[in-house]
Formats: sequence, structure tokens, C-alpha cells
Amino acid sequence: MATLSEHGVYIDYKKERIKIPAHPREIADVSGAGDTVVSIAALCVALNLSPKQIANLSNLGGGLVCQHVGVVPINKSEFLNEALKQE
Repeated sequence: MATLSEHGVYIDYKKERIKIPAHPREIADVSGAGDTVVSIAALCVALNLSPKQIANLSNLGGGLVCQHVGVVPINKSEFLNEALKQE
């Protein structure tokens, strides 16, 4: 998986190649976004989720972190609410 900055993420995993666009956000700071993406992706792989789910959830988490200044944890309720809206 590769992050594409404001263009989203690309994943090539389990014979699937998917590009997920970024969600429009007010970006305050990108600190910690990559670490968040990698952490969420690792958890998703451990849960044996599909490549699309891995990319969607990782992309979502990375975007949420960018809305705040500094390295911050993701708000679980906000993450869950937005994740449930995804395909």
C-alpha cells in the first residue's frame, strides 16, 4: 500500500489493485498521518480484511489525523461513524 497524499491511497494486495480517493477535509497538519495509515493497515491485515477494506479504513484514519495540529489519537466515535458510511 502507498499513500498518495491528498489523492488517497493505492493498494496492491492479494491480487487486487485499488486506488481509493482521499476524503475532502480541512487539513491542519499531516504529522502522524503515515503512522496512522500503517497502524490501521496492520490491524486490518491481522483481521484478514479485504484489500478494499484495508485501504478504505487506513485512508480514513490518515485523513482524520490531518484535521488536527500535531500527532493526535483518532477519535474512536468519529472513526466508527465515518467507517460505517463507507462501502
